[in-house]
Amino acid sequence: MAWRQFRGQFRPLAGVVAAVVVLLAATAAHIVNVRDASGTPDLFLSDLKQGYEGKVYQLGSAVLFALPVIVGVFWGAPMVARELETGTHRLAWNQSITRTRWLAVRYGTVALATAVIATVASVAYGWWASPIDAAALDRLAPYNFGARGLVPVGYALFALAVGTAAGMLLRRTVPAMAVTVAVLAAVQLVLPFGLRQHLVPPVHTTVALDMDNLSELGIRPDASISITGDVTIPGAWVLSNDTVKPDGTAFTRLDDPTPCLRENDSMRACEAAIEAQHLQQAVVYQPLSHFWPLQLVETGLLLAAAFLLTLLSFWWIRHRVT
Repeated sequence: MAWRQFRGQFRPLAGVVAAVVVLLAATAAHIVNVRDASGTPDLFLSDLKQGYEGKVYQLGSAVLFALPVIVGVFWGAPMVARELETGTHRLAWNQSITRTRWLAVRYGTVALATAVIATVASVAYGWWASPIDAAALDRLAPYNFGARGLVPVGYALFALAVGTAAGMLLRRTVPAMAVTVAVLAAVQLVLPFGLRQHLVPPVHTTVALDMDNLSELGIRPDASISITGDVTIPGAWVLSNDTVKPDGTAFTRLDDPTPCLRENDSMRACEAAIEAQHLQQAVVYQPLSHFWPLQLVETGLLLAAAFLLTLLSFWWIRHRVT
């Protein structure tokens, strides 16, 4: 009965994911051919941008980011809220099945479907995009990390738990959908841009400032200087890049700013004066090797939150729902 009630919601999303998986399978060989023909990673990525593969890349990523929202809004929120809203829960609980067993069967069925569909989508897209990831080395970027590995499964199960709990507490489907969207939007902003960088201790390193490879050099009227050197760490997620003196303190100005204030030949004299300071770049970053540790920790946090919300739903249905 649980499956019969759920299959109407399952089929549309499963159909979309299946279509995307077929598209990925049909174009995967061409990706490899383009890579082999291009010769270099830069040419390979340039060729992809000019072809249809770039659109497929964006489509696959969009599906994986949208999947948790769809699950939470259309699978989780109505699961209990619709029954409470229409009063049909009284009929179900007056049969031989307890409310706890009723929720366990329905929630377990949907959770299993969620895990399967998210896993299939993530594995298929990760396999298809692996040549691109190897060339671009940007799997740690926020727009890629959430569409790779285990994290999409964690987000999908967390979204299901959020939707179910919201429906249980609010007892109305539409408000529960709105709350689910708001919670998921907040989490998908806070985790990638606020917490993810701290889930695994980052690497700290110091390199000499290369005056021939600057990303910023600004001299203000008050003689203060802002200067930053480019630091290339393949595949790394650079969290901070600060210019410091040899003793580790921040560099903001020259002790004698005169060379940077002269009108004639000012830039060469200024650069020479800055170079004489023997400045360094203090870089904090997450290396590419931290991809899987970050995946495991973030997925674990999402599953732990989903578990707590699930416990809340079971406690609420036993003690608060009448």
